Amino acid sequence: MKQQKHYKRYIPTLLKQELDKIQYPRKDNLYVIIDMISRKEIYYKTELQKKYGYTEISKKQFKDLIASSDNLQKDIDFLVENKFILRNDYFVIGIKCKSYKIPVEYLGKLVPVQIDNKNINKRIFEQIKRYLKMKDKSLEFARTEYIKSFKVDTIGANMAILEKTLSEIKELSVKKKLNLSEKEILDIVSCKNNYLKNRMLLTTFNQDPELNHILHRYMIYSTRLNAIADGYLFFKRNETNGRLDSNLTSLPSFLRPFIIGDERLVYVDIKNSQPFFLFTLLKNKTEVNEAELNRYAELVINGKLYEYLKEEYQNETTYYRSRKQMKHMYFKILYSKIASFPIYKGFMSKRFPEIMNHINNTNSVNHNTLSVQLQSIESFLVLDVIMPMLAQKNIIPFTIHDGFICKESEVEIVKEAIINKSMEMYGIAPALHTNFLDEIEEDEVDDGISWADILDEDED
Repeated sequence: MKQQKHYKRYIPTLLKQELDKIQYPRKDNLYVIIDMISRKEIYYKTELQKKYGYTEISKKQFKDLIASSDNLQKDIDFLVENKFILRNDYFVIGIKCKSYKIPVEYLGKLVPVQIDNKNINKRIFEQIKRYLKMKDKSLEFARTEYIKSFKVDTIGANMAILEKTLSEIKELSVKKKLNLSEKEILDIVSCKNNYLKNRMLLTTFNQDPELNHILHRYMIYSTRLNAIADGYLFFKRNETNGRLDSNLTSLPSFLRPFIIGDERLVYVDIKNSQPFFLFTLLKNKTEVNEAELNRYAELVINGKLYEYLKEEYQNETTYYRSRKQMKHMYFKILYSKIASFPIYKGFMSKRFPEIMNHINNTNSVNHNTLSVQLQSIESFLVLDVIMPMLAQKNIIPFTIHDGFICKESEVEIVKEAIINKSMEMYGIAPALHTNFLDEIEEDEVDDGISWADILDEDED
């Protein structure tokens, strides 16, 4: 008889130490509940989710692993009453679930805990199996290859997460004018020695939440890697915009060099991709002046729109803005409510008045309308046109929205497919970036910034 596998859940070090001190009849249930608070966030990728806060989790999601409703409620209540987790009890039936988070005092390094309960192990196994059996009619060929071959150098990636976290804490300590040693900063993450005193100094007695955000990100990045290592691979089309959502698309760009391939990997993506897809949307619209559209198209096709806007902005305001800042400014113009960011939109309107007018008209009812349109155009080109064409040549790259991760030997074929299909569909082809995945700079990558990412950002 085949022995049942024992799966792992991951909980904060200090929380595990507290639970070790108590007697409780269903410890595995507690581990599952705590783990799910972080695990739920592996699917998120917006800027808003980089901040420490509550995560909505439905009873159904908990019951997927803990079957008994009575026990589940008792277990959650026990954790809340003992302040091992925090719960926001506000909910709206069918719209908003209750939400949970790890208390700030437990944020930090995660430790694996083996699950012994045979029913939970069976349900975890069934859950993983369901993910692996999910069908996607249009992308089953790519999904099969993804499930079979997507792997990450977990050791190297975990080191990168730790280094990034330590660097962010060091930067925060400099800002706070605290002379913390490297060991003291490491202790803050590992919850050792005088970590509590130094955490209090960095948060200025909880008035500054930045350290909590840093430690929260550390936990979520670690959970994403743990999920991949444990076989929790998801691969599905977004119902709103048709984009592909997967462990890869939610993986931070600084961890992508740790993706494992049997050959050196290359990242090929479209320069000025959202501006390019806006052009494909506008090219047949009569309300936009042809000369204005052609001027815009020339900048976009040459991949120089952000550089142009950067120079123009500095000439008008005397303020220097990096390419990345101009890119974010452009997304704020495209994806926000009409009344938001009036300075940016006024600046854009002076250069491209009829294009700006089209943006405002499109977003007049729902401010995410244009973003959904552009992402839908992008996902159709990448996933429904180019990917099947490449599959006929026995090339199945990983995709990240407008980009392709492929083997070095496949680069020219992938580039040719993007250019040829763009010419065929739009009569014009975009400029392309091509970089080895292990050499790419984080700022160079479009992580699929969506309208949700800019809602909490201010205009300069």
